[in-house]
Amino acid sequence: MLWLIYEEYFNQNVRNTFFLKYLKWYVWVISVSLLALTVYFSIKFFFLPNGWFLLVSCVFAAGTGLYFGNEVEKSKLKNIGNKEDVFDHDMISIRTILNKRDINKIEQIELLINQINEEVSELKFSEKVLKPISKISTVLIIPIITILTKELLNYNDMGIYSVILVILLCLMVVGIFYMIKPLLEQILDTPYRKMRELKRVLEDVKMLDFLK
Repeated sequence: MLWLIYEEYFNQNVRNTFFLKYLKWYVWVISVSLLALTVYFSIKFFFLPNGWFLLVSCVFAAGTGLYFGNEVEKSKLKNIGNKEDVFDHDMISIRTILNKRDINKIEQIELLINQINEEVSELKFSEKVLKPISKISTVLIIPIITILTKELLNYNDMGIYSVILVILLCLMVVGIFYMIKPLLEQILDTPYRKMRELKRVLEDVKMLDFLK
Protein backbone atom coordinates (compact mmCIF):
# COMPACT_ATOMS: atom_id res chain seq x y z
CA MET A 1 0.00 0.00 0.00
CA LEU A 2 2.76 2.43 0.94
CA TRP A 3 4.49 2.15 -2.44
CA LEU A 4 1.19 2.51 -4.30
CA ILE A 5 0.55 5.78 -2.48
CA TYR A 6 4.16 6.82 -3.11
CA GLU A 7 3.84 6.29 -6.87
CA GLU A 8 0.44 7.97 -7.16
CA TYR A 9 1.50 10.98 -5.13
CA PHE A 10 4.72 11.65 -7.02
CA ASN A 11 3.07 11.09 -10.39
CA GLN A 12 0.92 14.16 -9.74
CA ASN A 13 3.24 16.03 -7.40
CA VAL A 14 3.81 19.65 -8.47
CA ARG A 15 7.59 19.39 -8.34
CA ASN A 16 7.57 16.39 -10.68
CA THR A 17 4.95 17.30 -13.25
CA PHE A 18 4.86 21.05 -13.63
CA PHE A 19 8.13 22.91 -13.16
CA LEU A 20 10.12 21.70 -16.15
CA LYS A 21 7.52 21.46 -18.89
CA TYR A 22 6.89 25.23 -18.84
CA LEU A 23 10.54 26.14 -19.40
CA LYS A 24 11.25 27.95 -22.68
CA TRP A 25 13.40 26.24 -25.32
CA TYR A 26 16.19 28.78 -24.96
CA VAL A 27 16.53 27.94 -21.25
CA TRP A 28 17.37 24.37 -22.19
CA VAL A 29 19.81 25.52 -24.89
CA ILE A 30 21.66 27.88 -22.52
CA SER A 31 21.70 25.33 -19.68
CA VAL A 32 22.99 22.51 -21.89
CA SER A 33 25.62 24.85 -23.36
CA LEU A 34 26.85 25.86 -19.90
CA LEU A 35 26.89 22.22 -18.83
CA ALA A 36 28.86 21.27 -21.96
CA LEU A 37 31.42 23.98 -21.18
CA THR A 38 31.67 22.66 -17.62
CA VAL A 39 32.38 19.16 -18.91
CA TYR A 40 34.84 20.48 -21.51
CA PHE A 41 36.97 22.40 -18.98
CA SER A 42 36.79 19.51 -16.50
CA ILE A 43 38.19 17.17 -19.16
CA LYS A 44 40.87 19.75 -20.05
CA PHE A 45 41.84 19.91 -16.38
CA PHE A 46 42.01 16.11 -16.21
CA PHE A 47 44.45 15.84 -19.11
CA LEU A 48 46.30 19.13 -18.55
CA PRO A 49 46.30 19.82 -14.79
CA ASN A 50 45.94 23.57 -14.58
CA GLY A 51 44.25 25.54 -11.83
CA TRP A 52 42.59 27.87 -14.35
CA PHE A 53 40.75 25.01 -16.05
CA LEU A 54 39.44 23.85 -12.68
CA LEU A 55 38.39 27.38 -11.72
CA VAL A 56 36.60 27.96 -15.04
CA SER A 57 34.79 24.59 -14.83
CA CYS A 58 33.63 25.44 -11.28
CA VAL A 59 32.38 28.85 -12.44
CA PHE A 60 30.43 27.29 -15.33
CA ALA A 61 29.04 24.58 -13.02
CA ALA A 62 27.85 27.20 -10.53
CA GLY A 63 26.47 29.33 -13.36
CA THR A 64 24.54 26.38 -14.78
CA GLY A 65 22.97 25.57 -11.42
CA LEU A 66 22.08 29.17 -10.60
CA TYR A 67 20.64 29.95 -14.04
CA PHE A 68 18.60 26.76 -14.35
CA GLY A 69 17.37 26.98 -10.76
CA ASN A 70 16.32 30.61 -11.23
CA GLU A 71 14.42 29.80 -14.44
CA VAL A 72 12.63 26.88 -12.76
CA GLU A 73 11.63 29.15 -9.87
CA LYS A 74 10.28 31.80 -12.27
CA SER A 75 8.37 29.11 -14.18
CA LYS A 76 6.88 27.83 -10.94
CA LEU A 77 5.75 31.27 -9.79
CA LYS A 78 4.28 32.11 -13.19
CA ASN A 79 2.42 28.85 -13.87
CA ILE A 80 1.70 27.46 -10.42
CA GLY A 81 2.08 30.09 -7.73
CA ASN A 82 4.00 30.62 -4.53
CA LYS A 83 4.96 28.08 -1.86
CA GLU A 84 1.51 28.27 -0.27
CA ASP A 85 -0.15 27.42 -3.60
CA VAL A 86 2.19 24.46 -4.07
CA PHE A 87 1.46 23.26 -0.53
CA ASP A 88 -2.31 23.50 -1.12
CA HIS A 89 -1.99 21.54 -4.37
CA ASP A 90 0.05 18.81 -2.67
CA MET A 91 -2.43 18.54 0.20
CA ILE A 92 -5.34 18.17 -2.24
CA SER A 93 -3.38 15.47 -4.10
CA ILE A 94 -2.54 13.39 -1.02
CA ARG A 95 -6.07 13.69 0.39
CA THR A 96 -7.52 12.52 -2.91
CA ILE A 97 -5.17 9.53 -2.98
CA LEU A 98 -5.91 8.60 0.64
CA ASN A 99 -9.67 8.82 0.10
CA LYS A 100 -9.34 6.69 -3.01
CA ARG A 101 -7.57 4.04 -0.92
CA ASP A 102 -10.16 4.38 1.86
CA ILE A 103 -7.58 5.70 4.31
CA ASN A 104 -9.54 8.10 6.49
CA LYS A 105 -8.51 7.36 10.08
CA ILE A 106 -5.60 8.68 12.11
CA GLU A 107 -4.51 5.12 12.94
CA GLN A 108 -4.12 4.37 9.23
CA ILE A 109 -2.05 7.53 8.70
CA GLU A 110 0.16 6.62 11.65
CA LEU A 111 0.64 3.11 10.27
CA LEU A 112 1.82 4.56 6.95
CA ILE A 113 4.22 6.89 8.76
CA ASN A 114 5.61 3.95 10.75
CA GLN A 115 6.09 1.98 7.55
CA ILE A 116 8.03 4.91 6.07
CA ASN A 117 10.25 5.00 9.17
CA GLU A 118 11.07 1.33 8.61
CA GLU A 119 11.70 1.72 4.88
CA VAL A 120 13.50 5.05 4.64
CA SER A 121 16.89 4.02 6.04
CA GLU A 122 17.18 1.31 3.38
CA LEU A 123 16.65 3.88 0.62
CA LYS A 124 19.81 5.90 1.28
CA PHE A 125 21.71 4.22 -1.54
CA SER A 126 24.57 6.73 -1.50
CA GLU A 127 25.83 5.26 1.78
CA LYS A 128 25.80 1.76 0.29
CA VAL A 129 27.59 2.80 -2.90
CA LEU A 130 29.81 5.81 -2.16
CA LYS A 131 31.08 4.92 1.32
CA PRO A 132 32.69 1.63 0.21
CA ILE A 133 34.25 3.38 -2.80
CA SER A 134 35.62 6.11 -0.54
CA LYS A 135 37.05 3.60 1.95
CA ILE A 136 38.57 1.37 -0.73
CA SER A 137 40.10 4.39 -2.49
CA THR A 138 41.63 5.63 0.76
CA VAL A 139 43.06 2.20 1.53
CA LEU A 140 44.53 1.80 -1.97
CA ILE A 141 45.80 5.31 -2.74
CA ILE A 142 48.25 5.58 0.18
CA PRO A 143 50.08 2.27 -0.53
CA ILE A 144 50.12 3.01 -4.27
CA ILE A 145 51.65 6.46 -3.70
CA THR A 146 54.19 4.96 -1.29
CA ILE A 147 55.26 2.24 -3.75
CA LEU A 148 55.42 4.62 -6.71
CA THR A 149 57.38 7.16 -4.68
CA LYS A 150 59.92 4.52 -3.67
CA GLU A 151 60.33 3.33 -7.27
CA LEU A 152 60.40 6.73 -8.93
CA LEU A 153 62.90 8.27 -6.53
CA ASN A 154 65.50 5.93 -8.01
CA TYR A 155 65.48 8.09 -11.15
CA ASN A 156 67.12 11.17 -9.58
CA ASP A 157 65.64 14.54 -10.64
CA MET A 158 63.24 13.00 -13.13
CA GLY A 159 62.03 10.67 -10.40
CA ILE A 160 61.25 13.57 -8.06
CA TYR A 161 59.30 15.29 -10.83
CA SER A 162 57.38 12.06 -11.49
CA VAL A 163 56.56 11.66 -7.78
CA ILE A 164 55.16 15.18 -7.63
CA LEU A 165 53.11 14.51 -10.78
CA VAL A 166 51.70 11.25 -9.36
CA ILE A 167 50.74 12.96 -6.10
CA LEU A 168 49.06 15.80 -8.00
CA LEU A 169 47.15 13.32 -10.16
CA CYS A 170 45.96 11.42 -7.08
CA LEU A 171 44.86 14.65 -5.43
CA MET A 172 43.08 15.65 -8.64
CA VAL A 173 41.19 12.32 -8.76
CA VAL A 174 40.19 12.69 -5.11
CA GLY A 175 39.13 16.29 -5.75
CA ILE A 176 36.99 15.32 -8.75
CA PHE A 177 35.37 12.54 -6.71
CA TYR A 178 34.37 14.96 -3.96
CA MET A 179 33.17 17.47 -6.56
CA ILE A 180 30.75 14.99 -8.14
CA LYS A 181 29.86 13.24 -4.86
CA PRO A 182 26.99 15.66 -4.01
CA LEU A 183 25.52 15.16 -7.50
CA LEU A 184 25.76 11.37 -7.16
CA GLU A 185 24.11 11.58 -3.74
CA GLN A 186 21.26 13.61 -5.23
CA ILE A 187 20.70 10.97 -7.91
CA LEU A 188 21.16 7.87 -5.74
CA ASP A 189 19.10 9.20 -2.83
CA THR A 190 16.07 10.31 -4.87
CA PRO A 191 13.77 7.59 -3.40
CA TYR A 192 15.05 8.46 0.09
CA ARG A 193 14.25 12.16 -0.29
CA LYS A 194 10.86 11.45 -1.85
CA MET A 195 9.90 9.06 0.93
CA ARG A 196 10.85 11.65 3.55
CA GLU A 197 8.74 14.20 1.68
CA LEU A 198 5.79 11.79 1.64
CA LYS A 199 6.21 11.35 5.38
CA ARG A 200 6.05 15.13 5.91
CA VAL A 201 2.91 15.36 3.77
CA LEU A 202 1.24 12.56 5.73
CA GLU A 203 2.18 14.29 8.99
CA ASP A 204 0.61 17.50 7.64
CA VAL A 205 -2.59 15.59 6.84
CA LYS A 206 -2.57 14.07 10.31
CA MET A 207 -2.11 17.49 11.93
CA LEU A 208 -4.63 19.42 9.81
CA ASP A 209 -7.37 16.80 9.50
CA PHE A 210 -7.22 14.83 12.74
CA LEU A 211 -5.46 16.84 15.46
CA LYS A 212 -7.87 19.72 15.81
